[in-house]
This record gives sequence, structure tokens and C-alpha cells, in this order.
Amino acid sequence: MGAISTSLRSQQISTSITLAISARAAAMRADGQDVISLGAGEPDFPTPEPIADAGVGAIRDGKTRYTAASGTPQLRKAAAKWFERFDLHYAPDEVMATAGAKPALTMALMALVNEGDRVLLPTPYWPSYPEMVKMVGGVPVDVTPSDGLIPTREDLENAAREHDAKGVMINFPNNPSGAVPTGDQIEAMVDGADATGMWIMSDEIYARLVYDDNVHVSPASFEKGRDRTIVVNGGTKSHSMTGWRIGFLAGPKDVIAAAARLQSQAIGNPCSISQEAALEVCNEADDSEFERRKAAFDERRQFLHEAINAIPGLKLDRPQGAFYALVDAREACAARGIDDVALTEQLLVEALVAAVPGTAFAFPGFLRLSYAASMDDLEKAVDRIRGFLSK
Repeated sequence: MGAISTSLRSQQISTSITLAISARAAAMRADGQDVISLGAGEPDFPTPEPIADAGVGAIRDGKTRYTAASGTPQLRKAAAKWFERFDLHYAPDEVMATAGAKPALTMALMALVNEGDRVLLPTPYWPSYPEMVKMVGGVPVDVTPSDGLIPTREDLENAAREHDAKGVMINFPNNPSGAVPTGDQIEAMVDGADATGMWIMSDEIYARLVYDDNVHVSPASFEKGRDRTIVVNGGTKSHSMTGWRIGFLAGPKDVIAAAARLQSQAIGNPCSISQEAALEVCNEADDSEFERRKAAFDERRQFLHEAINAIPGLKLDRPQGAFYALVDAREACAARGIDDVALTEQLLVEALVAAVPGTAFAFPGFLRLSYAASMDDLEKAVDRIRGFLSK
């Protein structure tokens, strides 16, 4: 029997680096090493009890069968209400449930991208974006913002015309930087997309996690953006539901219908149990538990900002949203004659701290630290990093 060869497309796809680092850290802990993982973006809090109870109740009530591919009618209606939190107004048939943010992004890309289409990715970006674009036959194109972490209208227009791009993927609040653009900055991106005929894929999974006086603004909230924007959102990050694998996709009715057809064949439907839990999230009347958790993230954010800037060789601008810190480690790397990939390897092996190299986000010389970990772990991690770099 001859050997089976994998497809060329599968060979072009890299493994998720954040999941790989988390798996390696877990394996080291299983071997008895006291590794502190600041790699994955996963809150240390449990799923809130009312949401967990809704999932348990779904099992006991026999809600364990297939649903419509787009999600139950009740959840689609509730998800439309969820989007109203962000000044986005959709009919239920303009919203669908997905098996998490990754499938939402993938189904939307499958519905929009033709073979060879170029898709702009402003840096820094989540490492899965270019792999997702390649999976659906598109060509990812990095775009380096001309001024900091937020792409300008000119950045997008120039790149779109140079590469004949069909769309752009943006993610704010941003993973890995925590950047939150102003409304004017988002509107400028919309104007750039409108001027060049691009669609916008807006990953807003961290939309509820903004700090200080920052406000999340979606490109779909602008008149020019409403019909050219596809929005990914949900409560998995804000409500500690990463393993439940449930998310929302919203946008023009025909795009959502196309994504639903694709999902019906690729996945079937999102988990019925997770849909019931997500329904509880959307209908949540009391925000007190969410606000308590957000305050804890804020405390960790401020601690990390101050602590990292006290370590020679590292710099950190205060993150504005999500729960990530993009640490400038170029000075520390230069002092050791290594790059950020080697630095994260040394931190893991010698200091037992798991981080993600900036190179994974197309931002070399930096490290991403997640402050979704407990304060105790953050304090220990900072002490270890300080001790390692002082050698």
C-alpha cells in the first residue's frame, strides 16, 4: 500500500503557537516543573455559576440534539440584542452562532475569499489570521502601521491599491497589544476600506474588556461600514467560556446565510449545550460579577505595567483593553545577542515562565504576556523575569 500524502494546503498551515506554548508549559508542569504560563489568553476565573447552571440544565432537560446550523432562533434573537451593547443593530437573520471565534472567522472568510484574493493584516495581529486566510485559498498581506499600533486610512488605501486587496482583518481591542482605537481612528479605517472597495472583518471578541476612558467602537457602527463589515463577538473571553466553544458572527444577511451554509457542512451546528449557556450570557441582567472580574483584570494590568517598566531592558506602554501586554524586549534581546524567539525559549527553560514571542504576531523584538493569570502568578512571573534578566 502506497504512502498517503497530505495536501499542499495543509502543509502551508502552521500550528497555533499560543496553543503549542500552553501545551508545552502544561507538559513541563506534569513533569513536576513549576511553570507559570502567561502564554494563552484564558481567564483564570471559572465560568459564572448562572451560565454554568444553564449548560447543566440543558443536559438535564435533554437539549442535546442537533439545532439549526445558525443556532437556535432564541439564541440568534438574543445575540442580536447582545450586539446592541456596542451600538450595533442587527436583525436575527443577520446574526448566527458559531463554535467559537475561530470558526466564526473561518466561515466568514470562506464566504468572502476567492482563490488568490489578497487580504490585508495590519500588524501586530493574532497569529491565526494569516493561517486562516491561507486555509481558504487567500493570500495574507502584512501591513505595518505608519504610526504606532493603529493603521491609518492612508496605510490601508496604499496597501489595498498596491496589492489589489479584497478585504482587511482588524482586531480591536487588540491581541496582542491591548490597543483600543478612538472612534475617529476606526472611522478613518472604514473610509479607507470604502474608498478601495474592501470588506472589513472585525474581530471584536474583547469588546467588553476596555479600561480607563477608552471606548470600543465597531466599524459596523458607521454608515459606510455597516454593509461592508462582518463582526465577530461573543462572551467567551469576558465570561470565562473559552472551552465552551461558542461565538457570534454578524453582518449583511447574504454573507451570514452563506456562512451558515458552509457551517452546516463543516460543523453542523454549534454545541446545543453551549448555545443554552450563551443564551444566559446574552440575557444577563446583572453585570456585577462581570464588573468584578474586569476590575481584577484592571488591577493586574496596572501592576504589570509598573512592574515591567521597572525591569532594565524591558518597556511596556499601558494596555488599553483585552488582557495582554506587548512588552518591548528589543534592548534585552540586543544585550544578549538573541531574538525574541530565543528569549522566550530561555525564559521558559531557565526561568519557568511561558510567554509568546512578538515574531508570532509579526512584531519581532517584543513579548506578549497575558494578565488573565492570577495576581499571585503575575507577581511570581515578574520576579522570575527580573531575576533572569539580571544575570
